[in-house]
Order: sequence, then C-alpha cells, then structure tokens
Amino acid sequence: MNPKRTFAALALILLAGLVLYFAFVRRDTPEGPILTALPDLWVTTVPGAEPGSTAAKEESTSAAPTTSKAATTTKATTKSSTTKTTTTKTSGEAAYAFAGAYEGIEPAITAVTDPYLILVNRHYALPAGYQPALAVCVPVYAEKREMERTAAAQYKKMYDAALKDGAELIPYSGYRSTQRQKDNFDRLIRTNMDRGLTRVQAINIAAQSIMPPNCSEHEAGLAMDITRPGVWDVRDDFKGTKEYKWLSDHAFEFGFILRYPAHKADITLVQSEPWHWRYVGIEHATKMRDSGQCLEEYLGRY
Repeated sequence: MNPKRTFAALALILLAGLVLYFAFVRRDTPEGPILTALPDLWVTTVPGAEPGSTAAKEESTSAAPTTSKAATTTKATTKSSTTKTTTTKTSGEAAYAFAGAYEGIEPAITAVTDPYLILVNRHYALPAGYQPALAVCVPVYAEKREMERTAAAQYKKMYDAALKDGAELIPYSGYRSTQRQKDNFDRLIRTNMDRGLTRVQAINIAAQSIMPPNCSEHEAGLAMDITRPGVWDVRDDFKGTKEYKWLSDHAFEFGFILRYPAHKADITLVQSEPWHWRYVGIEHATKMRDSGQCLEEYLGRY
C-alpha cells in the first residue's frame, strides 16, 4: 500500500473522530465556579428539545422526605425568633456517615423538623439514607431536572411566571444522589492536590464551592442551579442577566431564596453563587427577604 495514501486515510479518520467528539460531547457542571468545574454525568441536549428523559434517574418510593431510623433521635434544640431546627449529638464517627474521610469536616446531623428548612452545609449533614420524593421541575427540557416534589411544583410556577416576563429560568442542576455528590467532591479534592495543595488545603478549598457528601442541598432536592438560554453552564456573569434580576425581584413569591450571596460568604462559608437558588417555602422566603438574612442567620445556626 502506498505510504502517502495510508497516512492520508489515517488523518481523515482522526479528523472525523474529532468532529464527532465535539459535536456530541457536552459539559454539565454541578456546584462551583468555572475554575473548579467538574463534568456532570447527565446526558444533555439543547434546551427546548422535544421531551424525553436522557438522565439516569434514582427512583424515589417514599411520598415525603424520609430519614434512617438511626438518625431520628435528637438531643439538642436551638430556637430562633422564627422557627427551630434540631441536630443530633452522637459520639464518635457515628455522627457523620463519612466521618474520618475528610480532615476538618465533621458535621453534626440535622434532624428534619421541617423538610423545607433543613440546614445542610459543611457543619450540618443530612441523616444517612435521607431520600426526598422527587418530581421533574420543567418537563419541556430533555434533561428532566428533578427537585423534591413540592419544590419542583413551585419551581414550575416560578418558571412560568418568569417566562411571561421574558426571562427563561432553565433548570441546570437539581437533585443529586449522595454517591454522585461524593464523586464530585472527591474529584475536586484530587484536582486541587494536583495543583500542589496539601490534602487538608484541598478539602477546605473544595468545600467553598462543592459541599461534602450528605452536606449538599442538592441531595435534599431543595436546590436548583439555574442558567439561561444559550449558556449551558453556571457562571458568575449570571448575576448581570435579566433572569437573575427577575429572580431577585420575584423568587421569594414562590418560596425561593438566593442561597449564597457574596456579602454573606463569611457566614455561609461558600463563595458567591448567583445561580444557586434554594426552596424554603413562601412564608420563610418572604421573611428572609425582608430581614436580609441568609439561611444560617434565619435559623440561628452559624
């Protein structure tokens, strides 16, 4: 065979492979800024495509959020002027399903007294086995993003209202399983360590943009990362969009709050995430908007 023809044929095959790769491979980023973006495992298509689930779903069999039996006993209660949350106080590694796995991360377990006011962050974790009842937020999108069913229904109402005002609140990343959250967190730790950080430094920096497993609002089905037409990603410039402006003015009317505002980073311990909106219910969202409090302040736990 002519060597030149062989080389040309191989070059054409390689070029065709590259074209197919960039034509069909998409990135879908969970929590966090672009600097630390991680690939999402959902298969995605262009928003607005014909309905048809392309996501690997985790089925929920319960009618409401449930907890494992081992996590239902509480020993400490803290009250704020508006509501209360309780946390379990157990000894040793039983307090956290991933105890010892992440240096400096040893959260208490949040008991579910109100499923829509659950506080989960690097200091408070969901009970092991917690599983919300799920529903698709906006069926028109092929990705079929899910939230806890009441939160999903309210998101759909909010989406419809915004659409009438010319803002399209595309649901980008909703419910995540604990295993997926762990995989994302571990991957970011490895990425940070590859940049020369120690493991402790890598964990602390990772927790500023992605919560450890059992510590994410996405696992509770109460958070949605929102994007807009033409941008299949989460980016800081979302803050300058009409979608963000609409959310800032109206999200509380549907029970949603901006979870990580920039001026509250010293309390939430999470950098600004203008795309991350959390369902707490209309009453509490309205009170938080009027008081200017973030969730930690509202619940008196920070």
